[in-house]
Amino acid sequence: MASATFYSKTKTAVDDNAFQLDDEGRTYLEGCNIHCYTQDAYYGNATVQAAIVAANAVVWFDKRVRVADLWFKNKTAGQNCTITVTGIISG
Repeated sequence: MASATFYSKTKTAVDDNAFQLDDEGRTYLEGCNIHCYTQDAYYGNATVQAAIVAANAVVWFDKRVRVADLWFKNKTAGQNCTITVTGIISG
């Protein structure tokens, strides 16, 4: 059985613009968890971030996800969210 490589990356918003955790586009995860800390956040793609993840909540995707396709931004202006994405790197 091949060993799995765990992925974890954290980023805190520095302003109210949308941001992504990985802009290289090479990291795919076999399912992932999005952990939101400190403040509520919107998440979505590069164009629209309309879904909400509450502070201290976790959103889970059970499908293959390209990390660069996940975008986040503060739900409330000036209240910087901290996001962690974890998962198993797709091989």
